[in-house]
Amino acid sequence: MNIPSTESVTSCSTVDTHPDWSHIPDHSRHVFLCTGPRCTQRGSLQLWKKLRRRLLEHARIETPGGVLLTRTHCQFPCNLGPVLTVYPEACWYRVRSEAEAHRIVDSHLVEGIVAADLLIRSQA
Repeated sequence: MNIPSTESVTSCSTVDTHPDWSHIPDHSRHVFLCTGPRCTQRGSLQLWKKLRRRLLEHARIETPGGVLLTRTHCQFPCNLGPVLTVYPEACWYRVRSEAEAHRIVDSHLVEGIVAADLLIRSQA
């Protein structure tokens, strides 16, 4: 039987710390943008910058009532990427342009209105 060690994991280098990194940032929605290999090939890293800038314009980054924006690896469905998910609503979006990214921010993340035409629909 393998019994876990109670010893701390150590590293060869010092890990930076900051008091803000010890709590969950204020937010009401958590947005996950896929930056896996296929979504990255479809422009997700550029979209990340556009989303972040737009959220900053609306003062919605890590604020009460705002958004915690997180990059992920593959979320699937890769063929419909770049994929962006919004929680707690569990909305899955396909975002292909800066204009679509701005619509999701302005409509869903600021006004609270889902951009229904950009949603990824389940295929039964």
